[in-house]
Amino acid sequence: MTSFILEIRKMMRKARTYIGPIALSLLTLAVALGVKHDNHAQYMRRRMENDFIVAGSMLNAAFLCRVLLEFIAFTFLPLFVCMVCADLMASESADGTMRMVLVRPITRARVLISKYTLGMLYALKLTVGTGLFAYLLGWLMLGRGSLVIFENGIWVVPEHTAILRLLAAYALIGCGMMAVGSIAFAVSTFLSNANGAIGAAMGVLYGSAVIGQIQYFAKLKPYLLTSPLEKWGEGLTGPFDANTYLHSIGLLLTYAVVSFVIGLVIFERRDILG
Repeated sequence: MTSFILEIRKMMRKARTYIGPIALSLLTLAVALGVKHDNHAQYMRRRMENDFIVAGSMLNAAFLCRVLLEFIAFTFLPLFVCMVCADLMASESADGTMRMVLVRPITRARVLISKYTLGMLYALKLTVGTGLFAYLLGWLMLGRGSLVIFENGIWVVPEHTAILRLLAAYALIGCGMMAVGSIAFAVSTFLSNANGAIGAAMGVLYGSAVIGQIQYFAKLKPYLLTSPLEKWGEGLTGPFDANTYLHSIGLLLTYAVVSFVIGLVIFERRDILG
């Protein structure tokens, strides 16, 4: 616990820890303003009101949460998570403080577990926190209401059900960010440059997306990193399939655990020179 608290203090002193929350908050505000004043969105709202009896506005907090997730799930969220997770180990090597850390009466495994746990908590808090902030901001600027989705028809999800399904979607994306962050963390155990670990993790993410579109690799697609991440939208339309979500979360957590084990093995055998 003492080691974990020390890692929290280290993280709080680093500027890049705050880049993600600040950037995503500003992006959420920009998307909320766009939804509120966008001419196309207003046109869709008027068409809906002309053809259907609409209770409340279709441009509401739930709508903002879903639109925001489309923007950040494969772009800003993994980037900011990787920035922090990769820096947890690489910065110690780059600054030459890793040897000083290991001089204390503490095992390498405990050091790694403390850093890794902190990185995973950051990934979850950044993802879920962004969703909560988006809902509260949308509530203030757009109001509440049912979630209306224009995808293979028109889906209207009652507000209470929409909130639960959005929580499930953000939880799934949160597990995905843990997987991507774990890859960056594992790579950073043998690199002294966090940028290399960030590039490797983002390369795995986008490489999976590209490979998944190639027919030759169709049999591998269900096991690629991006495949379970793409399932977040399926629970918002039609019947909610809990088994699909649980299977996707299990696959993402498998990526996280395997990456952590690889990082642990490398770190245990690595010769710390600085």
